[in-house]
Amino acid sequence: MSEPKSRQPIVRALGLYLAGSWVCLQVVDVLAQNFALPSWAFLLTLVLLVIGLPITGATAFLQSRLRGAAGEERMGLEHRLLTWPNVVRAGVGALAVWGVAVTGWLLLGQRELSETEVLASIDEIERLATTSDVRAAYDRVAELDGKIRDEALRAELWGRVSRTVVLGSEPSGARVFRRDYAPAEAEWEDLGETPLTVERFPNGVSRLRFEMEGRRTREIAASVGVLANLDPVPLDLADAIPEGMVRVGGSAGNDAYGLFVPGLGQAPKIHLGEFLMAEREVTNREYAGFVRAGGYDDPSCWPQLFVDGDANLSFDEAMRRFTDATGRPGPSTWEVGTFLPGLGDYPGVGVSWYEAAAYACYAGRELPTVYHWYGAADPFSSPHVVPLSNYRGGAEPVGSQQGISRDGVYDLAGNVREWTMNASGATGRSRFILGGGWADLEYSFNDAVTATVFDRSALNGIRLVQSIDSTNLEAARQPIEVAFRDYRTETPVSDEVFEAFRQAYSYDRTPLNARVVSADTTDSWIRQQVEMDAAYGDERLTTFLFLPVAEAPPFQTVVFFPGSNVIYRGSYADLGLGQIDFLVRGGRAVAVPVYLGTFERSTDLRSDIQDQSNQWRDHMIAWTKDLRRSVDYLETRDEFDTDRLGYLGVSWGSAVAPAMLALEDRVRAAVLIVG
Repeated sequence: MSEPKSRQPIVRALGLYLAGSWVCLQVVDVLAQNFALPSWAFLLTLVLLVIGLPITGATAFLQSRLRGAAGEERMGLEHRLLTWPNVVRAGVGALAVWGVAVTGWLLLGQRELSETEVLASIDEIERLATTSDVRAAYDRVAELDGKIRDEALRAELWGRVSRTVVLGSEPSGARVFRRDYAPAEAEWEDLGETPLTVERFPNGVSRLRFEMEGRRTREIAASVGVLANLDPVPLDLADAIPEGMVRVGGSAGNDAYGLFVPGLGQAPKIHLGEFLMAEREVTNREYAGFVRAGGYDDPSCWPQLFVDGDANLSFDEAMRRFTDATGRPGPSTWEVGTFLPGLGDYPGVGVSWYEAAAYACYAGRELPTVYHWYGAADPFSSPHVVPLSNYRGGAEPVGSQQGISRDGVYDLAGNVREWTMNASGATGRSRFILGGGWADLEYSFNDAVTATVFDRSALNGIRLVQSIDSTNLEAARQPIEVAFRDYRTETPVSDEVFEAFRQAYSYDRTPLNARVVSADTTDSWIRQQVEMDAAYGDERLTTFLFLPVAEAPPFQTVVFFPGSNVIYRGSYADLGLGQIDFLVRGGRAVAVPVYLGTFERSTDLRSDIQDQSNQWRDHMIAWTKDLRRSVDYLETRDEFDTDRLGYLGVSWGSAVAPAMLALEDRVRAAVLIVG
């Protein structure tokens, strides 16, 4: 039975519309795959087509019944609206809406990435994250957010650069602000009021500031891992603790490494109670109050026995040593009984341990113990604290640097050395003085340095603490013996065993594929940056060569191994010449390999403290290969006289020198400094 003629136009119209709709959807799908259209483009097309379906059907129905049997026209409003010309106009309008929406999104909105672009972005994020540029990695993921259609992939990328952090304060209701640890001019971001949950808190180290009416503002700095497990931050009433002091809590050291400080690895972990530490070092102006109060005349704050070598000094004899440049009582850096003009806010320096302890007594506080100092400083914080601290050219006003500790203490690294309470050994003739000063190398922050109790160097300063919990306080104050291994008493291994060790450090003499990538010239030297294939993996080794201008080749050449401060420097621009300048001016050439874990070749290495880990072993093997590979390159150029090859090691470079010199027999002479 055939379909009534009145229905045939409707069926034909709907059939044609559905077929056309299917073609439209296929075209949009192909466009989305090839031109990275937004994910909603397909849905928008479907919605517009669904809306058009009943309009098409109604138009076909009305047009088929437009004239009755008598031929009379029935021209109501619906007949005038639902005409085929109007339907065509509506279709063109829908197409225009679709085009404007998609084009506007492509021009102004977030364009979705192709699969190739996604993979390239993931590689970029991985590279940034592994080179410790975690903020750049976070910002890159933020740029990609909305451009990636796969929700699981988006969640994975955010998981690589951030984590959820819950922040609290005691009491609650504090306003929390966050900014990146560096650079110093980074903007503060308002996170909200405590308690609060931050879903995408950036990885890396951040500064947090807690503000609350009637409470002392608190600033802390820590890695995201520490912040994710942070207890509510206590906020003291404005007058509850002395001005300029901050709360410090937690133990010094850990069960595996002790204090994790060179020379103090044998010192056990000690759990300390909470204590207060001065936010900044003692200034000249503050120390002047002690001098004006007759501190050098009153023996009540000088109870310690004055011991100089084997001699004991009386109070008067000791005071005659504690004078300024003009013979008046005061630090060695002062004149006529006071500090130099304009230096009131600079740290008070040039004091012996006895003077530092006497000032602490006058101030009603005390010098920190080694445990208090390292508990506040945290040696593991050196990668982010040291670069923002003062290890250059002279002291700076206290608190002017941006190197801040976990608990909000400034200048623990650099500026001036800080006396501590602990004696080095039982005699008490030396005391620990920590953090390093402006003239020291950066690794001083991590080293347990001592000085004799009468030392009055212009780098010696003071920081104070105040105990509020006596837990293990007496144990922390006890003398500490510095660990020392006397290699003169060691029995050398046999030649056979040594040869077995040597094999682990050997490498194949493959082609260097070396090229000079840049050259700079000054009045004294020519600096060349050379890249070559490393002796391991697919890495490229960079070596800097310094050639004297005033001499003619061939040059006697020295291979340099620097101190561990280079571990904390991320750019070749920070390659200093202070320790090798004299060699070049003296007519020698100097080769400076960029050892694995330093400068642009940074790795997860964070300290020069030797241990028994596979990580340290692998780095040690790589360092010997970097040095020997650089010597291989020197032999390819006539300007360098490798028959008179020398080695200069400073500190870390001296510590690793036994392995370097035992494995590289082309070195004829070596100088080791601060071994």
